[in-house]
Amino acid sequence: MKKILLMAVILMGVIASVNAQTSPLSAYLGKYVFPEGSPVTEVTLTADDSVLVINSAMGSTPLEKKGVDTFYLSAYDAPIIFKRGAGNEVETLTIIVQGMELVAKKTAASFAMKQEDFYTKVWANKNY
Repeated sequence: MKKILLMAVILMGVIASVNAQTSPLSAYLGKYVFPEGSPVTEVTLTADDSVLVINSAMGSTPLEKKGVDTFYLSAYDAPIIFKRGAGNEVETLTIIVQGMELVAKKTAASFAMKQEDFYTKVWANKNY
């Protein structure tokens, strides 16, 4: 019985990590910090089903995908452009709103726990 349960847990972890790696939105998820003096200090990007959602002190709004690394924030009539660096990792996001160009850098540590880390930490504490 323990072996079957262990195999089920391992299988769930493999499926979760494959899904996390293949999600087209996973590269954008995380916390982005704007420079001091910006109208917005920081935003976080999360995924709700297959929609990217931007969250800030002003609320949460879904983004419309317009192209590769380009989204649209309809609440503020603002395009959002992601820039990638070495290794094809997303490094910054730029929001162009009311004639201003607000650039935020992605923080090194993502605010969200990866699914495989979740399963490792949660299931490791279970005694079956």
